Amino acid sequence: MKKNIALILLFMFNILYTQNQEYQFRFDVKKFRKDWTKSKDNKSFSLQLKIFDPYGSPLVFNIAESSISEHPIPNINVFKGSSIDGTKRVSLTLTKKAISGSYSDQGVEIYFSPVIHKNCFYKVYIPHATGVGQEKDFVP
Repeated sequence: MKKNIALILLFMFNILYTQNQEYQFRFDVKKFRKDWTKSKDNKSFSLQLKIFDPYGSPLVFNIAESSISEHPIPNINVFKGSSIDGTKRVSLTLTKKAISGSYSDQGVEIYFSPVIHKNCFYKVYIPHATGVGQEKDFVP
């Protein structure tokens, strides 16, 4: 009896775990900032962002700095770019200690942000449906 219950619980946990649409990875912001300064000084050096998709597959984006205002904001930089194969678009914000942003993959927005209480770790995730939009709005 106990084996059956344990087997059922293990099976349910496995189903819930496989439906998880989040992946955690290590990212060094200091190294990325050094590469960015190198790319500013050397125009032939292309800046690349290496992150993962929610299922753990690596992605590489060619990115460039994009201004968000006339006057630069100290320690906050915004980047935009596209994947090597040109199918995905990325937008990210670099602060002094972290990065965060999103990329679009076939119409699905996928976000990445720092993991709380873990230094240099980031998570890539697909947010849960929010229940808003024209399809679900009430029309009298």
